[in-house]
Amino acid sequence: MNLFQIIFLDVVLLIFPILVYLLYLTTNKNITKKSKKLYLSLVLITSFFMLYNYGVDTPRLLPVLVLNSIVILSYLEDRYVIANILSILIILIYSNFFNYTFILFIIYILISLLYLVRKKIKLNNLLFVNLSIAISSIVYFIWVYKYNNEFFNLDVMIYIVICYFFIVNLISFMYETGKKILETHLTYKELQQEKQIRLSLFKITHEIKNPIAVCKCYLDMINVKDTNQIERYVPIIKSEIERLLSLLQDFLLINKDNLDLDIMDFNMLIEDTIHKLEPLLKDNNINLELNILDDEIYINGDYNRLSQVLINIMKNSIEAMPENHKGKIKIKTKIKDNKYYLVVEDNGEGMNKEVLDNMKKPFYTTKKRGSGLGVSLIYEIVEAHNGKIEYSSEYGKGTKVTIQLPIYE
Repeated sequence: MNLFQIIFLDVVLLIFPILVYLLYLTTNKNITKKSKKLYLSLVLITSFFMLYNYGVDTPRLLPVLVLNSIVILSYLEDRYVIANILSILIILIYSNFFNYTFILFIIYILISLLYLVRKKIKLNNLLFVNLSIAISSIVYFIWVYKYNNEFFNLDVMIYIVICYFFIVNLISFMYETGKKILETHLTYKELQQEKQIRLSLFKITHEIKNPIAVCKCYLDMINVKDTNQIERYVPIIKSEIERLLSLLQDFLLINKDNLDLDIMDFNMLIEDTIHKLEPLLKDNNINLELNILDDEIYINGDYNRLSQVLINIMKNSIEAMPENHKGKIKIKTKIKDNKYYLVVEDNGEGMNKEVLDNMKKPFYTTKKRGSGLGVSLIYEIVEAHNGKIEYSSEYGKGTKVTIQLPIYE
């Protein structure tokens, strides 16, 4: 085995535990700062023992070329105690060779002093690594020249120093690169989490507006002296406020597992929702045409969530009506292949292909004050009920929304 193969094998044995450590950090979400320091210390010791037990022994080169890099890496990570322990272990390994013990002792004392200087004047990592190489190389040169002159060969010594420089810098570079990749990965995860939080907050804001709009509409219409209006409108306002509180309580966790599922008559939900939206339809001069099955159709669903879906669809249809346009919204239901179909069709402005292709994406909107989350939320809720939703539209000819839900048997 030539020298290059020996060095390559030793580098692999040294760097493998470190790479495993960095990989572990990328997959562990809850690791503490204290645990990271402990794991790093164990990894450095593991690298040392793997190299010592399975590396190819080259007494003239091993302590300088490879084992020193673990000590330097320990100092880089401020593992001062581990660096000293490793230094002592390396010295003990070569305790049978007095000259080696002496030179290694001098080298590690000088690197330790350099570390203390680094802490005070804040040397960057690359400069610290190369100064450590330079100090240990000079001491090694002097020692070989003075005490082992018969083995001194300038070409060999230069080759050794070049290898030493290459190995230590390679290991330091790989470790620093791994750390940067890890930091980038963790930053990306934090950004993704922040994005999800912002997305959820936008969704909450969007959905809060709906019940508030209904409450405001009824409050504007209500006459406190008219007891009939109070009896009719107050329960609706109360119901919307309760729905609003429910949204605030668990909206961030909208998924199939936390839906408040219950056996419900979907036709009843349609009638209740239309009743709530009657003032908006009236104010916008929109004619509503109903073609709903007379039979009771039961599904296993979350009443409030599905009510959100229908309210969003109806509001979008109302807002899509051009000014001075005689608006019409058709709602019909049917059953096919044990599936319940709800179809909402309007004669509003409609959408072109670009809008139709992008409308499902969060934050995409053509409204001046829209959040771009209404349709995204509709898809999310319907799919959480094991259903499907389909939009079809043509600019200038209105929009058709078809919702498919499984019937409860």
